[in-house]
Amino acid sequence: MSSPNFQLTPLGKLFLDLKAELKAISAETGVSVDNCVNRILSKDIFAKYDNPPFDNSAIDGFALNGDTEATIDSFSLLEGLVKPGCKASVTLQKNEGIKILTGAPLPSGTNRIIFKENTKEKDQKIYFVQKDVKENNIRLQGEDFKKGDLLFKKGDQIRITDLAALIGSGNSSVPIVKPLKVGLITTGNELKSSIERQSSRFIFDTNFVPLKRVLKSWGHSVVSIGSVGDNLDLLRDKIHDNLERVDVFVTTGGVSTGKEDFVAQFLNREAQVINWRIAIKPGRPFICAKLGNKYVFGLPGNPVAAFICALIILRPSLGRIGGEKTWFEPLSFKTKANFVKHKRSGRSEFLRANLNQEDGFVSIYPFEGSGRLSSLSWSNGIIKLDDSEQNIEKGDLIDFIPYESFF
Repeated sequence: MSSPNFQLTPLGKLFLDLKAELKAISAETGVSVDNCVNRILSKDIFAKYDNPPFDNSAIDGFALNGDTEATIDSFSLLEGLVKPGCKASVTLQKNEGIKILTGAPLPSGTNRIIFKENTKEKDQKIYFVQKDVKENNIRLQGEDFKKGDLLFKKGDQIRITDLAALIGSGNSSVPIVKPLKVGLITTGNELKSSIERQSSRFIFDTNFVPLKRVLKSWGHSVVSIGSVGDNLDLLRDKIHDNLERVDVFVTTGGVSTGKEDFVAQFLNREAQVINWRIAIKPGRPFICAKLGNKYVFGLPGNPVAAFICALIILRPSLGRIGGEKTWFEPLSFKTKANFVKHKRSGRSEFLRANLNQEDGFVSIYPFEGSGRLSSLSWSNGIIKLDDSEQNIEKGDLIDFIPYESFF
């Protein structure tokens, strides 16, 4: 086993190593469009139809055939109403108009559509009550995208906001990279998985359920392997017995340098360690390795550290293995500090933070212990401080990452 005294790996170096090491799994499958959110495309997606599929009205109003500069005062109003879903059988002659509803196909001869509110009707005539000359209010066939246009590229992750374009282009099924099967294991003699009366010898397993939900929210399939006590042989058997069931293992606990940190001992003895002990707070004991052709990510046991490492390290790593074409980076924005902090150089820090949207100031949780469960529900994001020395005063601009950026 490696010496516990070796130098911590900077977070940037860890990311470089992971980008070089992690390879995408190539298995493909297909899903219906209503089951494709958060999935990674295995092929480019092209439009099968034009959008809009035909020229149609963008408003309720009058379809006109006339001078677009409105040089005449009135138009002859034809009988009838052009509705969506019906064929427009009428043909407009010069200076004629007809009532039309939003989404209805254009009558032949239409060159503009005007708002009803900008006109008045009298004696089968349409009169302008104010100028209406800037927009023609016509949606042209294919103005959004045309049949054959590239809509999404292989490796894109489908978002809820992509569904309308997929459906509107005629893509009812979507080719995706098969979701990763992530084997989730928690370790520790002290853990109690059932949420029932707690004895003085146990603590609740507060990592398993949150991590399971996080992994599923990222589009992965979770294999619930369960909890293992602090026993090297039991851990080895649990992992080897499930090697063929999963693509990736995620563990919690047992990753430091103590006598009973058996995840770290097992990986150092039997796997190719990619990196171990990272210059971050919280989450320093994090370890990642390759066992045969399966990756193993060992998160710390403390719940806050496990959660933060999942967001910062697991999210991009599993994305890369799952076929994402770019390394995931969460969206952040500048906001004002409502605290004072001095940070020494040498490691990256992730502070649990709460942004007050009324005044734009962000506060940090007053205690840094990574076992304080309430700090996660108190916070609505994190502040990242890089590994340089920093002196933050109240009112300084800092980077805030809302939790929503990770999901």
